[in-house]
Amino acid sequence: MTLEIIPYLRDHRFEGKAVFPAVEALITLARCVKRYYPQAMLYDQSSALFPKTLSIERAGESLNAQIEIEDSADGISASLQTFIKIKNTAISRTLDHAKVTFAKRVVLSNAAMSFRTARKMENLCIQVPAISIYRELIPFGVSYQNITGDLTVSKEGALADITVGGGEADDVTLGSPFVLDAAMHAACVWGQRFADMVSFPVGFDRRIIYKITKKGGVYCARINPVNAGRDVLTFDVWIFDQDGLIHETVSGLQMRDITGGRMRPPMWIRDGLC
Repeated sequence: MTLEIIPYLRDHRFEGKAVFPAVEALITLARCVKRYYPQAMLYDQSSALFPKTLSIERAGESLNAQIEIEDSADGISASLQTFIKIKNTAISRTLDHAKVTFAKRVVLSNAAMSFRTARKMENLCIQVPAISIYRELIPFGVSYQNITGDLTVSKEGALADITVGGGEADDVTLGSPFVLDAAMHAACVWGQRFADMVSFPVGFDRRIIYKITKKGGVYCARINPVNAGRDVLTFDVWIFDQDGLIHETVSGLQMRDITGGRMRPPMWIRDGLC
């Protein structure tokens, strides 16, 4: 297949270079699976992995890729792959960038957290202005600066207000990619504050979409740490709209430092001095 590199994607950065977002990879996989397996339950996703970033820094308007699909008793699995040639040989190496399994039957569970509970943050909270997040903690371009106002952070989690802009993003297949991406930003900030780690999403256990998020919408994301390990941080995520209706849940979101320690949180966020 051919991946279309729409200009807004270049605002998604890793170590100063544009990379294809994990949330966009999920949309790409969902569209392809739906084409060949119309019965697939796209809103129930499990066992997601994002093993290697996909650089689009030197790509033009498109990038060659491949999607591999497997139908099994556990569901319909799809992986996004690219190929690189090994230097001075004719051999190509396959790189896996994203993999997820879509359910084959409806088994959606109820969201465990209410909107009223999600909005409550106790313990010692700090307020991190969005301008500081995108200037110093997560230096993304304007298309991916969707946390608005102040991000509330405490040991028990983070609470983010998210506003979705317009743009050319697909918000029909799985909803707007910007909302879940912004929720991951909140998890990254929590890791910089309490785990001394600049972490990036590497997978999740399960994602359920109850109602898709849309362009122009305003949402609230609550992120709770489940396990703060030395190498991997695990979170649960709830995404609500302004009326308190649940839109998405993600259980077992895994975040990890994929830079080998090259990126470090600034002193002010580690000390909680906002």
